[in-house]
Amino acid sequence: MQAVASTETTPVKMVRAEGTGWRTDYIGSPGIIDENPQAFLVDRLYPGAEIPPHFHDIDQFQVVVAGDCTMGKKAAGPVTFQYADAYTPYGPIIGKKEGFAFFTLRPIASGGFFGMPGNRHNMPGRAGRNMAGHFAMAAPRPAAGQVEHQPMIENQTDGVAAVGLRLGPGAKTGGPRSDAGGQYYLVCEGEVMQGEKVLPRHSLVYVAPGETAPAFDAGPEGADVLFLQFARPSERPGSDPKQLAARDPDAYLHRQDDAPSKG
Repeated sequence: MQAVASTETTPVKMVRAEGTGWRTDYIGSPGIIDENPQAFLVDRLYPGAEIPPHFHDIDQFQVVVAGDCTMGKKAAGPVTFQYADAYTPYGPIIGKKEGFAFFTLRPIASGGFFGMPGNRHNMPGRAGRNMAGHFAMAAPRPAAGQVEHQPMIENQTDGVAAVGLRLGPGAKTGGPRSDAGGQYYLVCEGEVMQGEKVLPRHSLVYVAPGETAPAFDAGPEGADVLFLQFARPSERPGSDPKQLAARDPDAYLHRQDDAPSKG
C-alpha cells in the first residue's frame, strides 16, 4: 500500500504555447516503463487548454478535480471520473474558459500515448469501454459517524468499480479487499487519517491486488473519498500488468511538450 499526502508532493511547472500549467507526480515517474502503478495530477487551469484525442496501452482512470472542460462531447467538471480500457481512444479534452485539472491513475506505468486519428493500426482490436460518472458532493455530508456510498459504475464482471464514499465527522470506513486489479482512494474534499498519517484534500492511496484494504478516520468536518478499482487480469489486451512490463518504450509517440520547464 502507498499513501501519499498532497502536502508531500511538489508541482513541476509545464510551459506550453497556450499557457503555463503544472504536473504533480504522486506515484511512479513519467515516461518510465515498469510494472509499478503510476499516478499524477495534471493542472492546465488556463483558457484554451486542450489535449487531443488519443489512447494508451494500459487501463486508466482520470478524475477532474478543478476547472471546467469537456471530454469528447460530455461536460466534465469536478468531480467527474472517466475510465477507459487499454487501446480505447478518448478525447479531445477541452477547457475553453477555465482550463482543467485532473488526476491520471493507472495500475501500471505508461510511457506515452498514441494520437488519433492516425494510429488505428496500433490498436489490437476494437475499442473497449469508455465510462464516466460524477461524484455528487453538493448535499451536506452525513451526520457524525455515518458513511454514505454512491456506486457510480454498474457491476462489471472483471471488477472495474467506482464508488463515492461520503464520511460524516469522525466517521470510520474501509474499502473492500481487492479481488480484481489495483485500487485507488482519492480524497476529494475534507481530511482523513490512515493509520497515523493525515491525508488532506487531493491525497491519494494505492492498494495493490490482494492487499488488505485501508481504514480511514474522517476529520472533524468529514470527508469525500473516491474509490476506484481496476480490472482483474485477463486475455483482454492491456489488462495484465505482468505482460505489460515487457513493452518497448521506443514504440510510443511521446508528447513533445511534456518536459518540465527550467524557468
